[in-house]
Amino acid sequence: MRFLICGIGSIGQRHYKNLKSLGHELALFRAGGGANAPFIDKFLSEEQSSGRKVKIYYNLNEAINDFKPNAVFITNPNSKHMETALLAARSGLNIFIEKPLTYNRDGLEELKALAEKKNLKIMIGYNLRWHPLLKKMKLMVENGEIGQPVAAHIEMGENIEDWHPWEDYRQAYAAYKKGGGGAVLCFSHDIDYLYWFFGMPERIHAIGGKITPLGGDAEDMVKALLEYKNKFIVSLHLDYWQRPHKRLFEIIGTTGKITWDYYAKNLTLASRDNNTAPIVYPVPDTFDRNDMFIDETKDFIAALENKKAIAIPLKEGIDVLEISLKMKERIGF
Repeated sequence: MRFLICGIGSIGQRHYKNLKSLGHELALFRAGGGANAPFIDKFLSEEQSSGRKVKIYYNLNEAINDFKPNAVFITNPNSKHMETALLAARSGLNIFIEKPLTYNRDGLEELKALAEKKNLKIMIGYNLRWHPLLKKMKLMVENGEIGQPVAAHIEMGENIEDWHPWEDYRQAYAAYKKGGGGAVLCFSHDIDYLYWFFGMPERIHAIGGKITPLGGDAEDMVKALLEYKNKFIVSLHLDYWQRPHKRLFEIIGTTGKITWDYYAKNLTLASRDNNTAPIVYPVPDTFDRNDMFIDETKDFIAALENKKAIAIPLKEGIDVLEISLKMKERIGF
């Protein structure tokens, strides 16, 4: 197949390499400039010096009309997702959009209408749904291994200064409102898997905002409470500040508790029976983080070939965006 990748930062380069390894034909759209320019130049130079020809376009309409891709991968900054998606959709192209879908509600209705009218396949890139321990956790909850869930807690914290050693975070979109940055949208993976497990909450409460000494003007620390039907409650903490990094998902049920620790690379099942020792499931020895990106890409391609349904369709991306935006609205961001 032919894929056009729009945005050549770290995630765009990852998708480029993965799609190339799967044997597909690729082209890149580069808007030009920006804080990432030296990083992108280095990548392109390495590809070309290794004898790997790279097809690059600097005009998106030209790229679509000349390259004629089967689908577009949208991997540019959050604030550019929707305008890129709409242009691709108006051209009748299938779309893979890296998380989050977008950073506000502008253009959502048009994208929905285009997708329906042109029968487009649109998938949102929340790759953690392919993490083997998170998949196992979901099955365990569904199979009643901790009884009826009564509460959950999610904590996700990473210092934004540590993200990309090749750039100053103060020059990156993630630190700024206008770029679609902030802890809520940039860490919406953790909102997505909560939605994947339990669906839409009935009520959302949140506090936080620009709390830490970090630069930028986007929210860098948020705490939220989400209420679901049947009195199921969830606490959610997201921040740009913590060291060491932490990603934890814990669900308390009527008969036990299950905890996924991303950085400890394990899943722990504990019974309420004190005489029963907790069971610890390690991540498989063969697991590599890139496996999640490969697997989501394979599923998207399978959907394009009509072998599977879209794994994370547009509606689910919109739902996760709605939860995220309501959290931001509660804190005035």
